[in-house]
Amino acid sequence: MPTIIYPPSIPWNWMFQRPQQLMRQLSTLGYHVLYEDLGHFSHPTVQKLSSTFSLCQGISPLSISHPRPRILWLTVPSHINLIEHYAPDLVIYDAVDEPKDEFSSWAPYYPDILKKADLIFASGKSIYEYLSANHPNVHLVPNGVDYHHFASALPPRPADLPTGKPIVGYSGAIAPWLDWDLLTHVIKSNPDFSFVFLGTLFQMGKFPLKNPNIKYIGLKPYNQLPAYLHQFAVGLIPFRLSQMTKGCNPIKLYEYYAAGIPVMGTPLPELLNVPKIHLESDPNLFSLRLRQIIRYKDACKTERLAYAQANDWTVRAGLIRNYIDETFNKIAKPACNNLV
Repeated sequence: MPTIIYPPSIPWNWMFQRPQQLMRQLSTLGYHVLYEDLGHFSHPTVQKLSSTFSLCQGISPLSISHPRPRILWLTVPSHINLIEHYAPDLVIYDAVDEPKDEFSSWAPYYPDILKKADLIFASGKSIYEYLSANHPNVHLVPNGVDYHHFASALPPRPADLPTGKPIVGYSGAIAPWLDWDLLTHVIKSNPDFSFVFLGTLFQMGKFPLKNPNIKYIGLKPYNQLPAYLHQFAVGLIPFRLSQMTKGCNPIKLYEYYAAGIPVMGTPLPELLNVPKIHLESDPNLFSLRLRQIIRYKDACKTERLAYAQANDWTVRAGLIRNYIDETFNKIAKPACNNLV
């Protein structure tokens, strides 16, 4: 099987998102994954997470013997300039966000991506539409979820969660693209709910809201997230509508659904066709809908679980494997059995 090299982009144990999930799933399909961990390592090492997955910490994957063909998997646009260094047989660019607003610095690299990538994946429809109009080999592969991780039985309630009130929770990056004005109104209008925020600060110096019914807990390890989500009465996706978020396919949607909880969000294009989701952009209507969700008996949990299970990362990895095979068949590059 081919080798996939993922250059240093995201720390392996930071927010466990699309790159880590896909690399892990592709390794279970037989690809040899060499994941370059991001950080400074005083004792360089290679951790074998499985027989087909190596975590390279301060050690170049090119120094490790591995089967060809070699695939370079990129999610950071500037890494398109690393092609010559890695000398891959196939270049994949996985487009996870629109190169606009908070990610506008990515835009100058897109002409080279369109020119040099052999295969492109897009997580959202608007990104797909732009890329597919300018490249012959683009495929829509939305985000997904490790269904069993979030749906399985859980340990006791985390001790740092507030008690006594229904919890309205958010899990993800604490970032400028959240609709902080909407949240300020909704939180102040609902003193009978506890609003809990999990996640790391991104492009923000501090958590921006203060109110007696708010608790910012910070980033939690991935293996602890299900215990928190299962205590939420409602999961939030309160994003501003912008050029960047119009292409956002939120991973948290799938994780909330796998945990079985209702979801209240703003009407992002990627959420409009999601079954049994609640969407409002007006702060007053958002508050009203939130209270209705918590007040009335939930009759849609089974449908949410089914939706999450149908969007497991294993499904995404299977699609990707097919697209990689098709691309290799088209370009017919040699060196399939060489070792380096």
